[in-house]
Amino acid sequence: MKSIRLMRSGLLYGFLGLITIIVLYPLIWVYMSAVKSEQDFFLNPWGIPQSFNLDGFVKVITEYKLHINILNSVFVSMLTLAAVMILASLAAYGVTRLKWKGSKLTLSFFMLGLLIPVHSTLIPIYMSLQGLREFLDPRIVIVLPYIVFALPTAIMVLSGYFFTLPKELEESAVLDGCCIRTTFIRIILPISTPAMATVGILTFMATWNELLFSLVFLIKPEYQTIPVAILQFTGLSTDWTKVLASIAITIAPSLVLYMCLQNKIIQGVTAGSVKG
Repeated sequence: MKSIRLMRSGLLYGFLGLITIIVLYPLIWVYMSAVKSEQDFFLNPWGIPQSFNLDGFVKVITEYKLHINILNSVFVSMLTLAAVMILASLAAYGVTRLKWKGSKLTLSFFMLGLLIPVHSTLIPIYMSLQGLREFLDPRIVIVLPYIVFALPTAIMVLSGYFFTLPKELEESAVLDGCCIRTTFIRIILPISTPAMATVGILTFMATWNELLFSLVFLIKPEYQTIPVAILQFTGLSTDWTKVLASIAITIAPSLVLYMCLQNKIIQGVTAGSVKG
């Protein structure tokens, strides 16, 4: 029996190792290729770099002004993230912790947003926001649909987490003389870090990597985000080291955030599944 268990464990770990290689290799390949020279890349596209070359990174920053696109992406992502965190936490707290007629119906209404295909609404949203684009910064205008489509997922995650919190938290706060606002800010939010981290990383990654809305709304080069800028690099005579360097820069923030918050993300996602 022991040999059978060892064999099963060996097969399981072997399978998991294979999955890990399949998932990580494209990521590793991007960074290896980004530090190759153009000649080295075409002669040996799948191998280890012969030398460490940062010309691709320097070129996209100095010649193609990628730092402007990075700042645009940071501005759009941070503004969206701040709005979603505030609105979603308030909405989730209101429909889960405060008992009032229609709270369950309201939560169901929020969840209906998960059923709407985001990009199928591109044309009507563009037409609806056309007037705002005439006198507002387009980077602010594009934040509006980002917030709307991020809220259902954010409310779902936070609601699932808030449902697991004991009712005694509010009862003790009331006995201590706390109002609803104080209870929410000083008690509920500090212990909801896992769920808030989950919402933060999901919202940031969705906004940071979004392309189609950015391509339509952000027409002027000085307003374009990183995904749109990378799209401009491709053409008949593509410099792949430049493209891969820009991709490497793009995915770095998401990787860092996920590695730093992965434990809290798992806690936040699974919290609602153990309710009851």
